[in-house]
Amino acid sequence: MCQKRIGKEIAAFLFLVFCTLQNAYSSGFAIFTQGASALGQADSVIAHTDSPSAVFFNPALINKLEGTHIETGTTFIFPSREFKSDITGVDDETEDSMFYPSTVYITHKFNEQISAGLGIFTPFGLATTWDDDWEGRYIGTKSEMKTFNINPVVSYQLLPNVALAAGVDVLFLDTTLEKKINLSGFGLPDANQEFDGYGNGVGYNFGIVYDVTKDISLGASYRSEIKVDIDGDSDFDLPSSTPSPLRALFPDTDGKADLTLPQQAHVGVCYKGFDRLTLETTLRLEAGLLTMN
Repeated sequence: MCQKRIGKEIAAFLFLVFCTLQNAYSSGFAIFTQGASALGQADSVIAHTDSPSAVFFNPALINKLEGTHIETGTTFIFPSREFKSDITGVDDETEDSMFYPSTVYITHKFNEQISAGLGIFTPFGLATTWDDDWEGRYIGTKSEMKTFNINPVVSYQLLPNVALAAGVDVLFLDTTLEKKINLSGFGLPDANQEFDGYGNGVGYNFGIVYDVTKDISLGASYRSEIKVDIDGDSDFDLPSSTPSPLRALFPDTDGKADLTLPQQAHVGVCYKGFDRLTLETTLRLEAGLLTMN
């Protein structure tokens, strides 16, 4: 009786602390639509789970899934961005586009101590495409990045109420960047520059879940940053009337770039003491910016 009351007091305190923090939303080009169940819970699934998408959110939770589980799905995303010029007052918006990042998750529990899982998903991506005559065309007209991550994980039940997990992220990336080049000083229309690049990188992830009581669980997970070395080609599409001396200044060439995808950390607290109701609140830290669900 006393233990139950203390457990509820701890839960109330933790939820009060978490829920009175100021929100600072920032997701950028990270994709957290990694499962229908998780999405329906606002991705607050760091300290509890009912889905093999725990491979992404907190792999230590896969020990709670009995037998073999398979989950696959996709999400349709229709991004839209607007820009209003401070100079001309003209409004521009990105072209209509649709993206469908897809996921596959598999988990298997070998025994009471060891479970393994595999996730195949898109952790970062999407694109923006602007009209060729918009004000920022010399900065960019198209920016597109696609990633494809293969993430095997292993979870170990260290104690009856503590599980640890670790995994490897093998990430593949391709990107396209386009912009216009101002040739008006030569009496010519704009030229187009396009860079297509491909690369890969390796990172790691780990997680922990601690069942404080039968009703209260604490979870935490971390994904490392991944540095990707990108090799590609830079091509120039010049107006047909471009004179040869000027054309010689813009040869098609190989190009290199590097990109560091940000680290991510999650902390969650879950309370399951209500009949047919589970509560969880989660903190997400990404690239130094804090968000809360």
